[in-house]
Amino acid sequence: MNKIIFAAIVFLLGGCNAAYIEAVNKQVSDGFRWVEIPCRPVKPDIPAITLNTPNGKQLVCNVLQKQGL
Repeated sequence: MNKIIFAAIVFLLGGCNAAYIEAVNKQVSDGFRWVEIPCRPVKPDIPAITLNTPNGKQLVCNVLQKQGL
């Protein structure tokens, strides 16, 4: 279910963050894959797709990780 939500978010961001999507596509072609992690607070200096909670917090629940590590 999380992958479906994530895919929908990526689809919705299509034109509004082309540089981010280009970087993601390059990393995926270099062997990185999306991995679900325990949700954590956003690090402001790292681009991310965030989930906004009802209490105003922003969380990251998926990261790109090099396969084979």
